[in-house]
Amino acid sequence: MRILSIYEPGELVLEDLPRPPLTRKSAVVKMELCGICGSDVTAYCGTNPTMKYPIQGLGHEGIGTIVEIGDNDEDLEVGDRVALEPYVPCGRCHMCTEGRYNNCADLRVCGVHKNGMMAEYFSHPTHLLHRIPSSLDSLRAALAEPLTIGLHSATRARVKRGEHVVIFGAGTIGLMASFACRSYGAVPILVDLVQERLDFAKHELGTPHVFNSAGKEDLTEYLREVTNGKLPEAMIECTGAAPILAEMHNYVCHGARIALVGWPHGPVSVNQVRIMQKELDICPSRNSCHKFPEALKLLAERELPIERLLTKTVGLDQVEETIRDMAAHPGDYLKVVVKI
Repeated sequence: MRILSIYEPGELVLEDLPRPPLTRKSAVVKMELCGICGSDVTAYCGTNPTMKYPIQGLGHEGIGTIVEIGDNDEDLEVGDRVALEPYVPCGRCHMCTEGRYNNCADLRVCGVHKNGMMAEYFSHPTHLLHRIPSSLDSLRAALAEPLTIGLHSATRARVKRGEHVVIFGAGTIGLMASFACRSYGAVPILVDLVQERLDFAKHELGTPHVFNSAGKEDLTEYLREVTNGKLPEAMIECTGAAPILAEMHNYVCHGARIALVGWPHGPVSVNQVRIMQKELDICPSRNSCHKFPEALKLLAERELPIERLLTKTVGLDQVEETIRDMAAHPGDYLKVVVKI
């Protein structure tokens, strides 16, 4: 089979390797599509702090069809189209036994810590495979994994119907978080530096409120205006930018919840005095947990224009040049999907 491997930063190798064997409680999936994530770009550039080189197979946003299956309790069978949940937990640590397997003490993520999904065939545990509804087309289904990140962040922020949620970052994950908030009946307020992305979010995706933080207008005053003076009840931070984290207490009301999704480039400073005075709940949001069925259902319902995030599709032999261009011109891309 063909597989796109990364042995060190700046070196992708399209090679031929044996098809993976079938093992107990796993399935062999003929891969159809795999999204390119921002973490794949940073892995290629050598700036992903969690990446373990070498990896045979980049990528963790895959869908495909089961061609072989071992013993399983998941009501799956050969011929099923499935989305692959890429976070492989140990199943034994405290967090796993508590059901928070995304926070496993020994979590291995496909394409980061173990073999990834940009391969013609991929072996994966059956309990991490999720059947794709027959009404859901493959390209839209390929957006399931990033949508789970948005859903998990909204869950960590305990977003409720009727609340306002300020979301920092209008990239793929920020937009997925805004979709998640809308699906829960909340009102997202999207903040970014790039006006083109904000225009796209408002006019193409229907995001109700957008704000360009590069302008002269004061963000806190804008948030007060939108929320009738109260400030948002929740915040989802998708950039990891130190200046935002330093001022996050100013963007939410007393007793608010803040989900941290973006990875900072290093230690950051926060105003603990104001966080305590406002009794804010600060909740890091890592990957997702139990969100794939919800994401696939939401995608199948087609009530939100999530498919408009698709920038382009490419073949395996085009991935390296695409990643290079994504690194050089990040504003030109939202979601790229690889046809396997």
